Amino acid sequence: MSYMTKNARLITLALAAIFISAGVYATPAGIEKKTTEKARQAVKEAAPDDWRTYAQSAEKCIRKKVNLAEAKQWLEKSLEINENTYNLSVMGDYYDMNNLPEKALEYYVKSITIGLKQDVNYHDQSTHEKMMKARSTVLKSKR
Repeated sequence: MSYMTKNARLITLALAAIFISAGVYATPAGIEKKTTEKARQAVKEAAPDDWRTYAQSAEKCIRKKVNLAEAKQWLEKSLEINENTYNLSVMGDYYDMNNLPEKALEYYVKSITIGLKQDVNYHDQSTHEKMMKARSTVLKSKR
């Protein structure tokens, strides 16, 4: 292999690394826009009584930490239509993300309470864990 071929390969690898790393750092804005657009489209196409689409769209935004004000509006709409374990837990996630552990705890407890009213054997490990974390945060803040 000649000296020029080695240099050409090294230069090619260096340029590839630069393009790849530039793409990685440019992605969050693209993800934010794409998530928001998809969620808005889903809500726009939802039936007026489709609580699930409102809650799912909000959950996606909350999970990716984008479009939070609109996500809260969608959750409120979902809860107006049908208050249930899923959308109550997602509202808890919204408040947890916004560092409001008392409000998060309130919604997690409501979620589990409704689940137990519907089925005494109801168990939602994820919501229970989030509830205990919020409870711990609230107790620490009161010390």
